[in-house]
Amino acid sequence: MTINDLKALIASGEFHHATYRNQGTLWEGLHIYKKENNGFNGFTHAGMFPKEEHDEAYNLVRHTGVSLGSRGNG
Repeated sequence: MTINDLKALIASGEFHHATYRNQGTLWEGLHIYKKENNGFNGFTHAGMFPKEEHDEAYNLVRHTGVSLGSRGNG
């Protein structure tokens, strides 16, 4: 996923939420989810930004209430 992909997702209204994982796994970073009627709870994983690259992406979605990890478990 690129910053332009994220901007397009937000502009289209398909952005659902973002989650930040920070507990030292291979999946550490900012995860982006999009709306998907057939997905789990109405959304599906759209991509991620590794922690080294997530600042600009975070600035685009921080007003949405970025959660910490899966169900609050970083």
